[in-house]
Amino acid sequence: MDVVDLQGLHPRFAATVLLHAARKGHAVCGVTPAARRLAEQRDALGASTLIEAKTATVHLMGPGDMFHLRVQREGQVLTVVPLDVIPTLTSGLWPQLSLGSQARPGWWVAEHDLVDALLGLASVPLPSAMVTLCGRRRWLASELAQEADLLQRRWAEGQAGRFSVGVLAEPQRPPVRVEAVAAVEDEPDLGPLHALLLRGQQEGWRPQMTIREALMHHLALTGDVLTSA
Repeated sequence: MDVVDLQGLHPRFAATVLLHAARKGHAVCGVTPAARRLAEQRDALGASTLIEAKTATVHLMGPGDMFHLRVQREGQVLTVVPLDVIPTLTSGLWPQLSLGSQARPGWWVAEHDLVDALLGLASVPLPSAMVTLCGRRRWLASELAQEADLLQRRWAEGQAGRFSVGVLAEPQRPPVRVEAVAAVEDEPDLGPLHALLLRGQQEGWRPQMTIREALMHHLALTGDVLTSA
């Protein structure tokens, strides 16, 4: 497993990647004092299990302009373009997530899966290219708002110490839709990302966190109450 240099990452995001790497036993270097301090504040035990090395073969950088990330290896630079990220690990870094009546459609993906993909890309040979990273399914604004509304009602009932059968029995997720993709809503090409990740893992690009789980982590991260306003 290649050693990953974190020095080129934003300190808050470097702390996130650091903790993820520690859980996976992935060695890193270039941990700045700011990133280390943030990681220890978030998870002191997790940060203590980090494996550090003196030199790295892969360098991570960003987020930069338009929140792009870069993975550099042996003179090759892969630019990763994240779309529609739900912040689940790093506060105040990604575009603000609007819910309820302000929700928008998108190919939503949890930040958890974005970080997993970055570490996966750091373990395989890379070309100098640009790849898109997002979810595999397009969510309508109404579906995202529905998920947020369900969490809001469950949160309110939990605060009151009661859970109604109606709330607990709601469907686990919006039904799967099959629909034509309009010309102005071209589906992102995830083929290049999937092909690269296949070099190191059998499933390629397969996000693991559901949108509902991502929204739950987002709520915990921001401390906000999801509302329809």
